[in-house]
Amino acid sequence: MSSLNFTLQDVIGTLAGVALFPLVIVLPGYVFGWLFDLFEFRARLLSARLAISLLLSIAISPILYYLTASLFSMNIALIVTGLFAIVFVILLIYEKPVRPKDRQWRSFFWVALGWTALAIFCLVDLQWGQHELYFSVASFDQTTRVSIIDAMTRTGVPPINPSYYPGHYVKLTFLYFFWYILGSLVDIAGGNLVDARAALFASIVWCGLALMALIAFYIRLRVVHAGGNGSNPWRRAMIGIASISITGLDVLPSIILMGFGKGVLGDIEHWNEQITAWIGSLLWVPHHVASLVAGVVAVMLVHSARGQSPLKKIIALVFSGVAFASAIGLSVWVTLIFVIFWGVWMLFIYSQKEQRDLLFPMALAGLVALLLSGKFLAGLLSGGAGGESAAFPIAFTIRSFRFTDIIFEYSSWKFPARLIFLPLNYFLELGFFAAAAFIWLKIFKHDLRKNPYYFAELLLLIISFFIGTFTRSTMIANNDLGWRAWLPGQFILLIWGVDILENLFTSRPRFILAQRTKYNLLLLAALGISTSLLDVALLRSAYYFSFGSEAGRRIYSARQVYTLINQSFPTDIIVQYNPSAIINRPAGLYGMRQSAISDRTAYGVPLNDYYDKVAAVGKLFNMQDVQNWEPLDALCNAHSIDVIVIMSDDPLWECLFLLDRQRTALYADDYYAAFVCGKNHHGAVRPDF
Repeated sequence: MSSLNFTLQDVIGTLAGVALFPLVIVLPGYVFGWLFDLFEFRARLLSARLAISLLLSIAISPILYYLTASLFSMNIALIVTGLFAIVFVILLIYEKPVRPKDRQWRSFFWVALGWTALAIFCLVDLQWGQHELYFSVASFDQTTRVSIIDAMTRTGVPPINPSYYPGHYVKLTFLYFFWYILGSLVDIAGGNLVDARAALFASIVWCGLALMALIAFYIRLRVVHAGGNGSNPWRRAMIGIASISITGLDVLPSIILMGFGKGVLGDIEHWNEQITAWIGSLLWVPHHVASLVAGVVAVMLVHSARGQSPLKKIIALVFSGVAFASAIGLSVWVTLIFVIFWGVWMLFIYSQKEQRDLLFPMALAGLVALLLSGKFLAGLLSGGAGGESAAFPIAFTIRSFRFTDIIFEYSSWKFPARLIFLPLNYFLELGFFAAAAFIWLKIFKHDLRKNPYYFAELLLLIISFFIGTFTRSTMIANNDLGWRAWLPGQFILLIWGVDILENLFTSRPRFILAQRTKYNLLLLAALGISTSLLDVALLRSAYYFSFGSEAGRRIYSARQVYTLINQSFPTDIIVQYNPSAIINRPAGLYGMRQSAISDRTAYGVPLNDYYDKVAAVGKLFNMQDVQNWEPLDALCNAHSIDVIVIMSDDPLWECLFLLDRQRTALYADDYYAAFVCGKNHHGAVRPDF
């Protein structure tokens, strides 16, 4: 094993992934943008082209690489990536696009560098001393994402389920996994320097950059096409990017709940039915944010098509359909909001009798999205057969509120109380943006019908509000729909917040506000920033302060054993830990191999089959008074297991001394031990050290 510090390994791998990611998340957008002159691509400076390329790539690359990898192979997808790189270089040599010399782009560079540093700090393992290692609380969700990226790297698209092996490989289709395809391509391209974790971390960095580019470019289009009242698009863009740091007032109720011992470890959002802060969404669920980017790009293409020739309208809206096809494979829930919005928007365009020439291209966009995503949707639906729940995936509800639910937990007043306190609920979750939206609507209410951007924004916000308030998803305990449905609405509120912040101290008549209102807005913004800062601090430190140095030594041991297995054995072996224990996060973060059964990607597995498999495999680790390897090898053979990883909490650990005398451990310390087991169905043998 390498003696390199694990933190340094993570930083180097992530930076290598960041350097490689433009191959799949910038260059495809550049080529398509130039070929079809999307957003007047050819007339723009190189820096603007690169920003547009990032946005177009998120709208195009997920569906493009899904179809390429699933219909052919990941190797063909890599060849396609190489072709994009060649065409990109040819275009640069042919055109020699003008590079900007202004200071604004240098400012954006430093902001991007700051975000990259913050993201890496929040994500990588921190090693203290020689034998203590701490992962971020955000790693709790990353076990699934890392496992899927690694499974794609090993097995292609769609991947086999890395957590379920009932004697044969099972395709993992019951999941929106397009974001992980890009990470897997970077994982492959990075060789030994980039693994699945580093690729995921790099994708988070680039998703944050894409969100910044989206804010900047949307504001510029909005000012240019819809009138900006003399506004400076660059200044507004920087205000918008800075506003990513503002979130709701979660810091106040979280402190109250923590005082009563009802706080949630490490994530400030879990005090309530969350509307996740931008930084939290990027660190925890970048695929949902990427879906938002793709959806907004589809909307911007509609705006850019206004007043264009019929051919340009068709081209722009076809790419809107491509963006929707990507969006649905990035996040079903975020795309649902855009689909409803798209249909309602078309109805309003028809009723207004203006721009009706957009209706056919918009309908065509929907058809293109269905055609391109049809294969994925078929797999998604078939993968759910007999899955985790036979219930309809969406149910009606009233958005929960932690305080009323505590008081009226068993009362018939529970739902009426939620409705009564809904304004307070949203004020605490949205903070500054709730107040800014109220002021914005008061100022611009007479412009809504005249300005196509304003009207579309209001429509999208209303749909986010109603879906996020009165429905919930039923697939898992968490209300994924209620949390992610607000992402489009949050984007609109951020844009409106920029309108207010830019003019907060202006002398323009329509923007003049009372001094008390201005100071209240600044106070709410400051509280929102403090919430984001506290959330980052908790994500990075809560695990240490909650579990202490013992947890750090255990995590270090886990990473050591899984690193040894990854470096010493073929990629097609089956490695198993005790599946009947609580969620084993190190196995998902560091174990880049197939398991017979685990809980981290049990999507689409019938519940009865899952629990039966857990009980059967769990016997291996729950045995006591074992005298020899014969019963263990028999169970390993029955479940095709090649290597077992035993933890000190497992009952089998008490027999470790006897087992180690009969078969030398691959690895052993005070917390973990690993052994070759069974007949080694996949050719696993003990490496020579």
